[in-house]
Amino acid sequence: MIVDTVMYTVHTAFAALWTGSVLFVAAVVVPLAMAGELSPAAFGSVVSKLRWVTRLGALVTFVTGGHLAGTLYTVDTLTGTTGGYLVVAMLTLWLGLAAAIEVGSARAIRGVENDKIREPARDARPFYLLGSVLAVGLLVVSGLLGTPGAVL
Repeated sequence: MIVDTVMYTVHTAFAALWTGSVLFVAAVVVPLAMAGELSPAAFGSVVSKLRWVTRLGALVTFVTGGHLAGTLYTVDTLTGTTGGYLVVAMLTLWLGLAAAIEVGSARAIRGVENDKIREPARDARPFYLLGSVLAVGLLVVSGLLGTPGAVL
């Protein structure tokens, strides 16, 4: 019981950090970079940190979410209940978010390494916007998963 509570808390904390970071970068940092109001070094630093938050967040949420799914679900409940479908949807969104941020960050870093700012930000923007949509989707699915009766 205590282990499950710790796993749930860590899972939720990292999910919040990750989704919040993605939304912040997409809504605030990328527009500033596209306008040329950030230096390439500052933009590169933010993108690099987002990359590490994504990698660490993906690892931690995978481990903690795997533990929670393993203790709360069976194969039958994952494939035959509303809660199970939500968990599978969450995993799909999680994979998509990690991929979108990795691709967007790679495009941004490649341009920043050439001491550019506007073009790398424009190149990364569609992936960060996709990441934002996926992050919001994760928040919605987690809210649905937290409603009474969704687990069974």
